[in-house]
Amino acid sequence: MGYLPIIGTALGTVAALAVVAGAVYLLHDRLDRGRRPLVFVATFAAVATISFAQQMLFEADAGGGDPVSYFATAATAALASLGQAGAAFLGGNGFSLFPDAAGDAAGLAWIAANPGAFGLHALFELGNLLSLALTAEFALTLFTGFSTHLSLIQGHFDDVLIVRASTSMAEHARRFIEGAVAQAPHHGPAVISLVRDADTAAEAWHIAAAGHVETVDGDRALREAACIARHLKGPRRAEGRTAPTGRAGAPGKARQGNRSLYVAAFRNGRVTVALYRPDRVRAWGAADWARALDGSDPGAGGEPRAATGIDAPSDLYSYSIEEIKVRQLMRRLLPAHGPGVGLGLRPLTAMVMGDNIERMVLTIVYLIRNGQALCVDDTDAVRPLVPHVAIASAASDRIERRLRRAYPALFPAAAATGAAATGATAGGATGAGAPAPLTPPATLAFFTSKLDMIEQTPLDPAGVALVVNTEPDEGRAPSQREVWHRALERRCPTIDPLYIQYDASERPAFIWENGYGGRERSRAEELKRVLVYGSTADCMQASLVLHRSIDRRAMMVNLRYADADARPDLFDEERNERYLGRAVAAWDDPSLTLYDRESSRATADFISAERLFWEEQANALRARSGRAELTAQDRAHLCDLVGRLEHLRWCAYMVTSGYIARPWDDLAEAFANSYRTYRQQGGDPTDRGAVRALVKNVLRDKHLKRHVALVDWESLPEVDAAIARIADTPENERALAQADVLGWVRSRCNQQADRAIADQFIDPV
Repeated sequence: MGYLPIIGTALGTVAALAVVAGAVYLLHDRLDRGRRPLVFVATFAAVATISFAQQMLFEADAGGGDPVSYFATAATAALASLGQAGAAFLGGNGFSLFPDAAGDAAGLAWIAANPGAFGLHALFELGNLLSLALTAEFALTLFTGFSTHLSLIQGHFDDVLIVRASTSMAEHARRFIEGAVAQAPHHGPAVISLVRDADTAAEAWHIAAAGHVETVDGDRALREAACIARHLKGPRRAEGRTAPTGRAGAPGKARQGNRSLYVAAFRNGRVTVALYRPDRVRAWGAADWARALDGSDPGAGGEPRAATGIDAPSDLYSYSIEEIKVRQLMRRLLPAHGPGVGLGLRPLTAMVMGDNIERMVLTIVYLIRNGQALCVDDTDAVRPLVPHVAIASAASDRIERRLRRAYPALFPAAAATGAAATGATAGGATGAGAPAPLTPPATLAFFTSKLDMIEQTPLDPAGVALVVNTEPDEGRAPSQREVWHRALERRCPTIDPLYIQYDASERPAFIWENGYGGRERSRAEELKRVLVYGSTADCMQASLVLHRSIDRRAMMVNLRYADADARPDLFDEERNERYLGRAVAAWDDPSLTLYDRESSRATADFISAERLFWEEQANALRARSGRAELTAQDRAHLCDLVGRLEHLRWCAYMVTSGYIARPWDDLAEAFANSYRTYRQQGGDPTDRGAVRALVKNVLRDKHLKRHVALVDWESLPEVDAAIARIADTPENERALAQADVLGWVRSRCNQQADRAIADQFIDPV
């Protein structure tokens, strides 16, 4: 019998807590929607009503039938009930199994005799517990919110991310946010996100900072975002602008204290990122913040207008999920610190198969961009080695048609036919004003059978052979790769191909595969190298989507063209610190176009291959000459070789961006018309930058996708002569001289511009 009270007490406590937990769980959805005051008022009213009923029940005989006494009793009970209801939220009423009025007679017999009084008391105690639970929930929410607020304004993070995602892209956005926060839990980014759930249409913003995650409404998210802006700091530029570029010294930490705001929109299979620097964000108004949280695209208002607030990002780029995955593949193929698979150093033969047209086209494009190479024999004769890409697909005709329409310079005969039909000249055309023909940056072959492709594609045992399967491996027996491998070995016994397998669920990695498709490391002579790529989780890394590490190198590439005095070293982060301030300023220049940024990114991706090519050719020169040190003549020769490779890469990038060669005969007339329009619109004839931009726009026609320098290396001096002829007319000469760009137009040397990449980034001396 002694244990029965303890057991009963424990069971009663558990039951009460279960009821309160269930009530809080049911009310939590309403609390999250900003209706906490309504729930508090309803709970307060319920507890006060129950308390009033209790007191009137136990004091019913106190009035003695006198109306005045009943009135006084009711008034006293009402006031006491309000006090008890308030005390319930602070736990001030205590908890008891029986009401005080039951006295010493409390027990099962009393419960049987007074079921109504006991029921009211039970409800009153449950109301007390619920009130205290609501107070605890409010205190915890207040503390979490205040802690998150302090985390946001005190700067324990690198950047601020505002993320919005459509229902179809919710999983990608969640992976991105989780990765961004997990990368640096103590000094990671502050994330304000709205990721829609497919099961509910309700909008709930989430704020994550310094380990805290809080669910808030849109108004709170807006206030926190605006609060962040007041505490964003710009980069320290102690040596960014004022220090002499040639002076040695300890580099400053330009990144320290520098935070940026990213607005990332996940929708329609694409990720669009807008970057804003602190000085611009601090000038935002309420409408700008509302648009940022609303997920509006910069410039989404329809009519063009002056760029202010959210309409003026420092950088804006957009990639499809598939493109991010293919770029991830290229980073594993391109040599980062060593020769890797030799992409960019040896002739490339790529056999690409699959039926996903977008993935196939993207893979082909990026292999062409990054597969350019040069052959230098013992007599220093130079021969370009363009990739050979074979395509096997049930949709090969559609892939070919897509490539022909999007990248006509890959098919020079088709480009010439189309140019003739429109009355213009293009790469491969003939005529007095036509440029020299451009050798296509790749040769393509199309098959409908994978085995036909494997058996008929020309192979180079000294080259790089890639077999790319852009579809998931379905585990056929015998292994598909084993069949392909046997066919390749029969044709070329010394070949060492790399097999590339798309898999959206597996982390990217190099693996070894046996003849049955299993993975192992023993019996190396029977194993095949396989590179797995395409992981959704891996491609959503913040460093890939936000370009933190990618753009640092691209900024230095852009700085090299924007500032002739800057000599950054892309392979030494510490030496680059003193240039970072100027590089960021040049990158944020409003005149810098999307083309400029993407071109710099493409150069930055390939620069490691060019440096390895330099080292390889330098070692060959030392071996032939027997000298330990390179002479000035040797360095000039190496610069020329790297310039040729850079021009090959640039041509491949331009062609796979849709460009064709621009005619040379109308350059002077095109500049004259452009300058006339510029002056009619009130342009300053002495503005050197503006007039220089007019010349550049003539050389690169961004509307018709044509570029005057899209020719082979040997024809670049002819391009320089054609550009110099812009100044042959008196009016053009006067205009160029007035803006002080006449010498720049007449002295352009495209070959030297390509050679200079070695001086700036590759030559270690």
